[in-house]
Amino acid sequence: MHRAPASNAGAPGFLMMIIILWGALHVAGCTDTPSDPGFDDLPSIDDVEIDMATDPDLTASLIEDVSSSMNANMTAAASLEISTAQSLFSQARVELTRGDYERVRSLGDQARDALGRALSRGRDRSSLDDYVDRARDIRRRLAAGDSDDFDRPDDLKRHLDRLLDETDVALSRGDHAIAGRRTVDAQERTDRSRARRHDADPEKGARLVVAMAAQAVELANRLLNGTEIDERTQHLLDTAARLAGSSAEAFQNHQFRRAIMLGHKAVNVSLMAALRPDKITDRGFQALIDLAGAELEAARAALALEPNEELQKLLNRAVEAFESGVVLIESGNKRGIQLVWRAAVVGAVIAN
Repeated sequence: MHRAPASNAGAPGFLMMIIILWGALHVAGCTDTPSDPGFDDLPSIDDVEIDMATDPDLTASLIEDVSSSMNANMTAAASLEISTAQSLFSQARVELTRGDYERVRSLGDQARDALGRALSRGRDRSSLDDYVDRARDIRRRLAAGDSDDFDRPDDLKRHLDRLLDETDVALSRGDHAIAGRRTVDAQERTDRSRARRHDADPEKGARLVVAMAAQAVELANRLLNGTEIDERTQHLLDTAARLAGSSAEAFQNHQFRRAIMLGHKAVNVSLMAALRPDKITDRGFQALIDLAGAELEAARAALALEPNEELQKLLNRAVEAFESGVVLIESGNKRGIQLVWRAAVVGAVIAN
């Protein structure tokens, strides 16, 4: 019975560099003033479309995510689409340095279109379905009030609601490429929100998330121990392990923002592998609750031996999430699974 192996970072985006360069040129004597034509054409630092097209960590994380998700499902056509997206994102960064912001936005759109088509061109629909389920998991987390990992969670939830509604419409009419594109948009906006949450100290955030990713893979394997694993579940386990490994590698390379994005994906996919949305049972819920309870107790014991104020605060939040999640589950609300899973993962990190 195969199991996923246990898994063994952050400069500002190009947009920030361009704005800094403009400021430096102005101080050095550049004749442009705010009334000059061209000055007003500079994109806002919050221009999401440009950021999503040119941020090297964001685009690399997205490419890695789609590639890992497609791995067992990859076809020549899907592989070509992924390569096309990679090239288009690279072109977008070049166009940014030239100041052609409309071209940047267009290239970003084309790149995400290509990734959407890649998801729709696997040997079956499982990669697309799993990718959609992962986006729905994030929406459930936000709906359950678990927003610690996100910047502007209300804005993110609004975007996810819209994008997932559009995904459902596309799926209902059999347009898998558009459905793939909408979920790619959802994942990239989620990644951006997570990275921005840790802007003040990305290295600190990445260290925690890398540890969470490794523990999530271990916990998923533990929950599945002794069960018969089908091909799709095995693919999810393998995907989670690859993402956790990529997160650890990004951290070692000081690509902290990238490590955060990839690590959170590994945590999310690990839960899907352990308790797939289409196979959740009362027994599965109880197994997760028992596991989380045990990990939280182990974390309490670890901190009793070696007190740490920061880890204690982290544990306190995990306990609150666990208790809230159990209440939701016992009332018949599946959203609670996200809170309990997070508590289990954080408990495991502290205990180990």
